[in-house]
Amino acid sequence: MAIQRTFSIIKPNAVKKNVIGAIYNRFESAGFSIVAAKMLHLTREQAEGFL
Repeated sequence: MAIQRTFSIIKPNAVKKNVIGAIYNRFESAGFSIVAAKMLHLTREQAEGFL
């Protein structure tokens, strides 16, 4: 069976509300495994690259 990877971004308001743990729990409850996590502060230009 091939392994698939998914990239997700947690929005700033979720970080501000301190609900990252709850979000991780929802991923894991859905059967996903979190293999890496990284927090970054993006510039406006970097963030606009996702549009």
